[in-house]
Amino acid sequence: MSATNFMISKEKKEQFIKAHNLHVLLTIGSVTIYATKSGGYVCCVSDLSICNDGWGPKHGDPSWQPKTAYYSGKQCSPPGPSQYLNADIDPYIVIPPQVRSMVAPVVMGCQAKLTRIDSGMTHSAVTGEIGPDYATGEAAYCLAKHINPTISHNAGDGRLIYFYELWPGVPATVQMFDGSKKTYKLQPAGG
Repeated sequence: MSATNFMISKEKKEQFIKAHNLHVLLTIGSVTIYATKSGGYVCCVSDLSICNDGWGPKHGDPSWQPKTAYYSGKQCSPPGPSQYLNADIDPYIVIPPQVRSMVAPVVMGCQAKLTRIDSGMTHSAVTGEIGPDYATGEAAYCLAKHINPTISHNAGDGRLIYFYELWPGVPATVQMFDGSKKTYKLQPAGG
C-alpha cells in the first residue's frame, strides 16, 4: 500500500479503502484514520504540524518536550547520542494516543512513511512520538522540512495533502538525511 495509488478525490479514496480492506479506526476533527482489521496497517490524510521534541534545541516551540515517547537508548543501531529522538535529526511521525491503544501490534518504533500527495515527495520514518488526543498530522522538523521546504520550526502547513502511513508490528528502518540507515526496535506500551 502506498500513497502513489492514493488520490484526494472521494472516488479514488473509496477505491483505496475498499482495495485494501480498510475500516475506520477513529475520526479526530475532520481527519479519519483507517486501519486494516489486524491493525498491521494504519493511514490517514492530514495536515502537517511541526514537532521539535527530543534532545535537540527548543527552536522557540512553546510546547517543546525534552523527551520523545520513543526511548532509543541502546534500542537503535547505530546508537544515537541520546536516549531520545531528536527532531532535527530523526525522521519521525507523531500519532494520537488512541492509535497506540486501538491496534494490537506494537506501534512505537514501527515503520512509517510520510508522503506529500500533491508532489509525490515521500520519505521513510519511525513512529516516534505521541501527540495530543485531539490532533493528527505531525512530524519531526527534519522530516517535515524534507517533505515541504517552506515550513519552519514553528509553522507547518494546514492543507490536508499529507498521507501518513504506519505498519504496526514492523520495526522501522529509516533512511537518515546524512545518507545512513537507522534501524529501530519495537517498543511496547509501558516498556
